Amino acid sequence: MDADEVMATTQGALRFDDNGKLNNVLETMQSQHHLIRRKTTMSLETDLNDGKGDRTPGKMASPAGSKSQFDTKTHRSSSGIVADFIDRGKAAAGESDMSSEEWFSNILHSTKVYDEQLLANLKGVLQFEQLLDRMMKSITIETKARGLFEKTLPRALLNHARMIQSLHRGRFMISVAVDNWRFRRTLLNHTIMHATEPKRDRMARLSEFYETYRPSTSETPEKEHSGGSPRYKMAFNLSIQKNAINGMKWEVQKPAGTLVHQHFDDEELLTHNRRPQDPRGDGRFPSESMKRVNSAGSISKNCFVKLKPIRSAKRQYFDECQKTKTVPVSSMFATGHTCRFTADGHLYTDAEMLNFMSMLELKPPEVLDLEGNGLLTDRSMVPFLEKLCDENISSNLRQLNLGGCGRLGTKTIGCVLDLTRAAESLRTLNISGLPVGSHQHVSVCEAIGMHKTLESINLSKIGLGVSPVYTMDCLTRLLTNKAVQKLDLSWNRFYHEEFQHMGHLITQGNLRNLSVDSSSAYVVGKDSPVNELIEALSFDTTLERLSLSANRMDFTSGLVFEDALESHPCLKQLILTDNPLGALGMRSLLRLLSRASNGLSHFESEGCYHGAAVEFQGVGNEDITCPIFSFTNPGSKYSLDLTRPYHRSLLRMLYKTAERYKLDFAQAFQDLVYSEPPYQHPGQESGVWRVESVGKLKFLFCVETQIRSAITDISDYDFLGFLDTHFEMTRFKASMTKITPLFAKWRELDGRELDQLVYLDALAKDFNMSLPYLAYICGTSPVVALKAMVKLFPTLPCDQHSRFLAMRNFPRLQDVFVCYSKMENLLQFNAQNPTGHYKLDLGNCCDFAVAQRLILLDRWESVVNSRRGRADISARANRSHLRNEVHQGRSLHLRVKSVAEWSLPEFDIFETDYMSSYRVPAGSQPLTDHLWEDLMVTMYKSNCRPQDKIKVLRNISHNIFITSMHMRQMVGYFKERAHRTEALVIFYFRVVDIHQQKQFRVRFDNEEELVELRTRLGYAVSFPFLQPENAKFSLNLAFHDQRICANMLVGLSLKEKQGNIRDYQFIHPDGRIDVMTMGVPRGWAEYDKLPPAGVFKCRYVCAPEDRNLGCRAQFAETYAYLTLNDISNDDIAWWTGLNEVGEDVLDLLEFFISRYNHVNEAFRHIDGGVESAEAPGGGNTTSNGELTLREFEAGLKAIGCEKYKGPDEQQRISNVFRYLDPGQEGSVSLAEWQILDQLWKEFELSIMEFVQFLIFAFGENLRDAWDNLDASGDGELSEEEWNQAVEAIGYFGPSHVVFALLDRTDDNNISFDEFQVLEKYKEKLRARSQSGKGSTAGSSRDSSKDGGT
Repeated sequence: MDADEVMATTQGALRFDDNGKLNNVLETMQSQHHLIRRKTTMSLETDLNDGKGDRTPGKMASPAGSKSQFDTKTHRSSSGIVADFIDRGKAAAGESDMSSEEWFSNILHSTKVYDEQLLANLKGVLQFEQLLDRMMKSITIETKARGLFEKTLPRALLNHARMIQSLHRGRFMISVAVDNWRFRRTLLNHTIMHATEPKRDRMARLSEFYETYRPSTSETPEKEHSGGSPRYKMAFNLSIQKNAINGMKWEVQKPAGTLVHQHFDDEELLTHNRRPQDPRGDGRFPSESMKRVNSAGSISKNCFVKLKPIRSAKRQYFDECQKTKTVPVSSMFATGHTCRFTADGHLYTDAEMLNFMSMLELKPPEVLDLEGNGLLTDRSMVPFLEKLCDENISSNLRQLNLGGCGRLGTKTIGCVLDLTRAAESLRTLNISGLPVGSHQHVSVCEAIGMHKTLESINLSKIGLGVSPVYTMDCLTRLLTNKAVQKLDLSWNRFYHEEFQHMGHLITQGNLRNLSVDSSSAYVVGKDSPVNELIEALSFDTTLERLSLSANRMDFTSGLVFEDALESHPCLKQLILTDNPLGALGMRSLLRLLSRASNGLSHFESEGCYHGAAVEFQGVGNEDITCPIFSFTNPGSKYSLDLTRPYHRSLLRMLYKTAERYKLDFAQAFQDLVYSEPPYQHPGQESGVWRVESVGKLKFLFCVETQIRSAITDISDYDFLGFLDTHFEMTRFKASMTKITPLFAKWRELDGRELDQLVYLDALAKDFNMSLPYLAYICGTSPVVALKAMVKLFPTLPCDQHSRFLAMRNFPRLQDVFVCYSKMENLLQFNAQNPTGHYKLDLGNCCDFAVAQRLILLDRWESVVNSRRGRADISARANRSHLRNEVHQGRSLHLRVKSVAEWSLPEFDIFETDYMSSYRVPAGSQPLTDHLWEDLMVTMYKSNCRPQDKIKVLRNISHNIFITSMHMRQMVGYFKERAHRTEALVIFYFRVVDIHQQKQFRVRFDNEEELVELRTRLGYAVSFPFLQPENAKFSLNLAFHDQRICANMLVGLSLKEKQGNIRDYQFIHPDGRIDVMTMGVPRGWAEYDKLPPAGVFKCRYVCAPEDRNLGCRAQFAETYAYLTLNDISNDDIAWWTGLNEVGEDVLDLLEFFISRYNHVNEAFRHIDGGVESAEAPGGGNTTSNGELTLREFEAGLKAIGCEKYKGPDEQQRISNVFRYLDPGQEGSVSLAEWQILDQLWKEFELSIMEFVQFLIFAFGENLRDAWDNLDASGDGELSEEEWNQAVEAIGYFGPSHVVFALLDRTDDNNISFDEFQVLEKYKEKLRARSQSGKGSTAGSSRDSSKDGGT
């Protein structure tokens, strides 16, 4: 069922509106037909990469189990996110008929933002998508016709629709849950404040207070009321009016106090001094005494007036103020309305405090809160507190707060201690900021520790820790009091020992709230001392709130937090502001917050965005002073100092990892070295791993066992399936119960961009994210939406559906391009064919993700090779598939033996080559010649830049297999050496007839290019196993794979002919050159007897009769992992490159090509033999079938060859003869003469490839091609003009060969008449095309024969 049938049978689809948002409108499939066509076009690549089914190639280049279909009908636009943006943009602007390129260019130019280079880069993205779409279309058409791809059913499209629906539903649910959670937390954590005094009550209280105070100051006598009841004049009163606000209003009027007093007099509620009595002593009238009074003095129906009593305590206070000539303070305590003596923002003086002493006996305070009263001194506070120490007074005291009273002296401190001991009901004590002497610390802590009811203590800024001698004792006395539930020790100074002791004591107490802000003493070269406290919390079960702000905690503290609090049942809130946690520390905290095994619901991290992990690694496998724990890929080499809390926590995390993966400790912890032997793996106590706390421990944590045991249902070369499974197993997934707190934390950071970026960095490395999560993050913070896309894109599923929908979070096309350069390496990464060169910025999350995937694939392929019993062909004998690893400009092997021992850092540039162990499965079918030519023509005619064409080839490489001739044709389309090399590397392991690799290897006529290829692919893999003739080698024996090559060369020469190794020399590590006069040592045939270092240079030759094909095939199967299945000489297209021979040999070949149809015919004429129809090419039936040097010289003269005419004629002929006699027997046999036949085939094939290119570019008429080449129009082309013209039309093959053929007059010029010689090669091409049309190019040997006959 194709796309049209899907349209007919499906009831709806998904539509994108103009704003880029998805709408669920299943009834509008027809209106979006072009979108479905494009999505169907993408389905092949999508389904091959979506992590479903078996991706291992089978009979065809397509992975088995693929469920793709390609619509063969025309479609309006190419596939891809840029094309989708363009289509929607054109539709919105009503310009659907405009071409995508034109519309795109108009948009870019209208922005007036981009420079020319950037503009070219942006256009390159669109051209890349268009070329990829066209090439994938061609591939899919053929594979569908051959029945190798399954079709996409309508059900798959509906599943995609449901996925989009779930995306929006998930985002909405997260938004609602987070908003509700934040509102609920605001209510629950709102600071409990005492109810403020209503304005009405305050004015009534103040009016009564100062009316009471006035007679004593003015000595005004009381006046008798007409009714005999005394009264006081009041300036203000409260009246009730109908139109007043809230039904009441203050105004000057006739005092109502007289009427009230008369009323109380009638009720017999007045005391002897004519004031209302207070039977309960609480400052309020009994309820039955509350009467309604209106402004006229009558009973009102709307209001109650409460007249407060004036108690004897207040009278004494007034008298004391009169004596000291001070103004009374109208606090609620002074007016008798409360037993709480609080400052309420008032700064008391010593005189004012002394006045209050008169009230203490009659009105004992329950609360004494003088916080922030910096004017008070010992002069007032000492007598005041001494009086409070009275048993009758102190018994009521519940709270004592002298925080911030910095002018108090040691005498006051002593009185505080006495009061603490005397106040048996004291619940809260705050002496923060008091100048407590070090000699008083023990006394203070002893008094607190012995108190039976103290619950909340604040000892911040009292200088604890100044004297380490007393600190431990102080902490012991404080924390052994099980009544204490809240303790503040902030702004003191504690070292490692004190924090460790503090943590040990906390686990034994009942503490619920602990604050130790800014108390960590800095010790150079050590972790933050507070880590000792955090580590001890793993045994605590009571703490609910912990504040550790400004303690210089870095990422190491974050990991200690994660380790210690992973299963803490009660801790709900952490305050960690102003600590340099950085992204690594935040990552640990977010993992902790996301675990369901603990009760943490929130942590404050304002100002924690700064701080970075600095990883110092020694050279030559020395200690790693600051190892980094990776949750996703913990396998690495570790060197731990177990005296450091961070290292102990890291070790515990590794044990938890081993337990999670069910690894045997002996297999997980390898190469273990302990400075305090013997080392025993720890056990658990209360769920905590009891690791050692002394000594140094070195080991390699290996996860390969986990890979073998856990990933068993993935085929060996399903790389994408392995990555999906591995990330599903290892990446952190937030518990469903903790999703809301996790994203509530994100909302809390809104407006704090630096903190938000750290949050994103923390999620980017270890978390598995989903599309709703990403959509919520981008939607709630548009300011950082683009950065969120870049950082979180690697955490999404790898399938193309998810990626396509994720890219829709970009609001505009311009935003896509802003981020594309940072995301490009990940977008272009082909996990199914990872072979290639990578240059990655590890500070970029997307590049980091690529490096992480390469390391994981390296470990997976190592497991596969071990399981298959393959030989180790790595460069460093470590089974690694990564080569030439460089980080920070230094070779990685200087630090670690293998990348498996390396903890991937998050900074600087990492550059490497990856060489996969994947090999073409037996029976795999390559693309047909016709399809491959179509792909090459499409690529040639594309406007893509060469680097973009390479990206396209990388994207399609895992879908196809090719032949050696295809590879040869492809590399000719690239001018630059780097592009040509990259193209070959990408497809090297996709060649079905890799044993014919010499057919394309000869296209690299520069020895430097061959060395680069060997360096990137590996010397052992790229070794010319079956045709090593004429190959040159320069082998550095310090590298494992190059030692293997030297070993194979010597072993092969012993099997074939020892003299086959020519031009050899050995350069010692100190630079001495050994010409090896005794020859290459035979002992080198044994690997262990090779020198450990030095450079061995040589060239290998072999006569046809000396070849030992069985030995060569055995080497290929052992070290190249090839399956040759009893290959024979007839299965190999023996080949020689034109660059392998000297100019004299090529001159002779050009002479033969111009006069003979085959080199055997020339051999017969030179030897003077008799023609035999039974012999190929005419044959030779001379008595001996050989040519001596004299016969060769005479024969060349006889056939009229004057190529070597000159003073050195004999020398040049002798050089040619020696080349044709590789066995050095002094004669050239007919078999040895076939070297010229190999050159003949290469010569003619080069010309045919050039003719084919001309047909692709200009059509069948060679005149059109000539007109384009002869730009000057003078009718002739010199060799220089020829080379420039050929390069200008885009052909980068061996054009000099064609020129040599066409220049029959040897005048260094060619005319159109000479150019027409290429017509006969057109006929050969046409004949070969007719014979092989529609067939697969599976036999390069057959095609090569066609080219040579």
